[in-house]
Amino acid sequence: MKRKISRREFLKLTGLAGGAAVLASCGPRATPTPEFTLPDLTSGESIPLDQLIKAVEIEGKNLTTIALPHDWANYGEMLDTFKKKYGVKINELNPDAGSAEELEAIRANKDSKGPQAPDVIDIGIAYTKIAKEEGLLAKYKVATWDTIPLKDPEGYWWGEYYGVLVFEVIKDPKIPVPQDWPDLLKPE
Repeated sequence: MKRKISRREFLKLTGLAGGAAVLASCGPRATPTPEFTLPDLTSGESIPLDQLIKAVEIEGKNLTTIALPHDWANYGEMLDTFKKKYGVKINELNPDAGSAEELEAIRANKDSKGPQAPDVIDIGIAYTKIAKEEGLLAKYKVATWDTIPLKDPEGYWWGEYYGVLVFEVIKDPKIPVPQDWPDLLKPE
């Protein structure tokens, strides 16, 4: 892309690309048409958007999400836009699930290609290590991969938004600045 895009456009594009890639990699094997061969979804590398869209069409235009509440991170608008623009049916499992529930749904449906196997998830960064170690994530690098600061180097996950705990202090030369949680229990 040669033009700058807004955060909202970025989220839409990465959601589309990631969702389409995961959908295509998790769906049943389709027979490609002679004029189109499915892209290699196991490489983990970025795939041009037109190829992802075509792969989704061949795979049956179905996408299963879990824990994407419509009022969080603009997921409602993104899901609606995705459905309208690409004609994809979205099976939304438990929009209010937590990260542990999402991973359990993947474990329970790991070998299933049916509508209960999540294609798109939103888990906390603390859950990415175990999800990767257990083979619950498919690697994929979106087109804007190089611009994402917080990510797995192999492409198994990336952080779109996240919270960071910090100490906010008013510096007073007489009071030491806390360096770790136990420091908060000290009398000073």
